Amino acid sequence: MKTASLTLASIFLFGVAFSQETGYTANNANAFAFDVYKKLAQSSDNNIFFSPVSISMALGMTYAGASGETKQQMAKALRFPADDKNFHKQMGNLMNELLSKGSKGVEISLANQQWADKSYKFRCKYLREVKRAYKAPVKRLDFRNKSDESRLVINKWVEDQTRERIKDLLPGGSITNLTTLVLTNAIYFKGQWDSKFQEEDTNNEPFKTASGKEVQARMMNAKEKFNIYQGNGIKLLELPYAGKDFSMLVLLPNEETSLPQVEKQLTLDDLNRYIDLMIESEVRLGLPKFKFESKAELKPVLSELGMPIAFSNAADLSRMARNKELKIDEVYHKAFVEVSEEGTEAAAATAVVIVRKSISIPVEFIANRPFMFMIRENKNGNILFMGRVNNPNS
Repeated sequence: MKTASLTLASIFLFGVAFSQETGYTANNANAFAFDVYKKLAQSSDNNIFFSPVSISMALGMTYAGASGETKQQMAKALRFPADDKNFHKQMGNLMNELLSKGSKGVEISLANQQWADKSYKFRCKYLREVKRAYKAPVKRLDFRNKSDESRLVINKWVEDQTRERIKDLLPGGSITNLTTLVLTNAIYFKGQWDSKFQEEDTNNEPFKTASGKEVQARMMNAKEKFNIYQGNGIKLLELPYAGKDFSMLVLLPNEETSLPQVEKQLTLDDLNRYIDLMIESEVRLGLPKFKFESKAELKPVLSELGMPIAFSNAADLSRMARNKELKIDEVYHKAFVEVSEEGTEAAAATAVVIVRKSISIPVEFIANRPFMFMIRENKNGNILFMGRVNNPNS
């Protein structure tokens, strides 16, 4: 399995309704998912997979410590409410509701953790509120004297929380004696298809990659009824998981339309409209098996989305500590996905590393060409994962 550099695509957005009192809804969360996807799609031609829910959870814990213009920029970039009075409690409620949707055939887990330097004085109110709202206990580590040992402890926690699918989230050198706090989220999903593919129907078939090269892919085949939309140069198919609380949405451009064209033009409103227009039809389906992992350092993406101050010496994280000497150093993200005849396994983890400032730091649906895909919770329409496959063999 090859690692796709800078190609991430697991949008793990929230499968639960948000309170209108927070000013934060599934549409806000999904809009952030689209924002990140488009930035990542612009920077690479590789496969993409990432989890917006994981990114938003980790940065939500960070947002609880931000003030002033830093907070304003984070709210705008992350689509968070400017008034976060009830927001963090609602994020915790989201966790509970997501976890309650596990059932026979679907396993889902979500965990948060605060890793604080043992000698640094944080505001007790901040640590306590994040612990309560995000179910994120505090563990003290010796970042100043045992930087790399601390990094390995955090990586082991991530590995355990993701069933060993996400390893080495924090690369060597990411934790230094300037590190004061690391905020982590880990999410894991394993869902069986509501109607599984038959292995005997899986064959080697051609797949035309984004570069125009033809490769052989293990294509899973089925012929049955699915919800599908056709129009505007695309086909959108829904593949439900067991229990039908979650589904994968596969968006396939028509042969005369390229995926980059669709990526540039597609909006969240478009997607919501296409979902509303889906009808049940007999479909001859061909979908490639694929398995890959991706990683990204999200500082450039988040800065371009509008929150550069949080990464600079002008950062104001004074709700986290009594002075203004802290800033975000980097946001690390890794994700894994495997799609097979049985279903889908997906995992992702995010780490926000906070440091002390320094001077410098039928209908045919044959997916034999690049396509987008999403895993979403169906009741409220929140996207859980989002991705792109340009080459199923990468």
